[in-house]
Amino acid sequence: MRLKSFTANSLPEAMRRVREALGPDAVILSTQPSDDGKGVRVTAALEDSPLESLAFDDPEDAAVSIDEIGEALAYHRVPPGLFDRLIGASAALPAENEILALGGALDNEFDFAALPEGPTPRPLMLIGPPGAGKTAAAAKLCARVRLAGGQASLITMDTVKSGGMAQITAFAEALGARLESAPDIDTLAALAEACPKDRFVVIDTVGANPFDGQDMGRLARAARAARADPIAVLPAGGDAADCAEAAIAFAEVGAARLIVTKIDTARRFGGFLSAAQAGGLALMAAGASPHISDGLLPFNPVSLARLLLPARAISRQTASARETG
Repeated sequence: MRLKSFTANSLPEAMRRVREALGPDAVILSTQPSDDGKGVRVTAALEDSPLESLAFDDPEDAAVSIDEIGEALAYHRVPPGLFDRLIGASAALPAENEILALGGALDNEFDFAALPEGPTPRPLMLIGPPGAGKTAAAAKLCARVRLAGGQASLITMDTVKSGGMAQITAFAEALGARLESAPDIDTLAALAEACPKDRFVVIDTVGANPFDGQDMGRLARAARAARADPIAVLPAGGDAADCAEAAIAFAEVGAARLIVTKIDTARRFGGFLSAAQAGGLALMAAGASPHISDGLLPFNPVSLARLLLPARAISRQTASARETG
C-alpha cells in the first residue's frame, strides 16, 4: 500500500491532487484540518503499488523518528516479536511522518475489515467473554445500517442475564430494529432462517469463557445452526498473552473479524493487537463509548496508527510526573 498526505486550501483541491498523484483508484483514509488551520490535509492510499514509487511533497519532511514509534509500541506493551516486525517495517517504508510509517507497517502486519452498512450474506454473530460489550456493539451495528437507510433485525440469545432483556429491548425500540429472543439453539436456527434476506441480521450471544471447552462448543453449535459468521468482541486493555489465547479460541469456532470495545477506558492496546495477530482476525471496528449514538469507529491502518501514537505524549507526561514527584 502506498500512503501519502496532501495539504491544500480546500477539500476539492486536495482531492484533485490525490487523483493526479495516485490516480482514480486511490482510497481516502482520513481528512483533517491542516496544521495551520487554514486548509485541509487528506491522507490517501493506493493498494498494490511499488513502495519505491512513493514520492513526497517535500523531501525535507520525510524524516521519520523510529525512536518515537518504538516508544509508543513499548508503552502499549506490544509483544516482542510483533514489536520488532512493526519497527522494521516502519523503518523500511518511505513515509512522510510517524503516523504514515506506522500505518504502512500495520497494513503489512494486519488485515482490516469494513463495517457493514446493509444486509450481509449470512447473519453476524457477536461472540466474546462476559462484559465485553457485545450487546452495545450489536446495537451500534444496527444503528449504522439504519442510518444508511436499511432495515435491521437483532436476535438475542442472552435471555437470562439480569437486566439484559430490558437493555436490548430499549436499544431495539430506539433503533426501530426488529428484536427476537432465542433462548435455545433450535429457536435461534428458526429465527435466523425466517429473517428476510433484505435485512441486516445480527445475533447477540451469551458471554462465553474462551478457556472453557463447553462454552466454546455451544458457540460453535449456535453458529452452525444459524449459518452465521462469528465476530469476536474483546475489550481493550487486556494482558497480551490472555488476549491472544482468547482470540485463538474464538477463531477456532469460526471468528475471522474483531471488534474492540472500551478503548475509552484503556490506555494500552498491545492486548488487542496481540489478539488480532494470534487469532488471524481482521480488525473491524472500535467502540469508544457505551452510548449507542457514538457508534463504532472503523479501523484502517492510519486510524490505528493515530490511536497508538498519542501514547508518546502520555508516556512522556508520566515520566515527567515521576521525575518531579
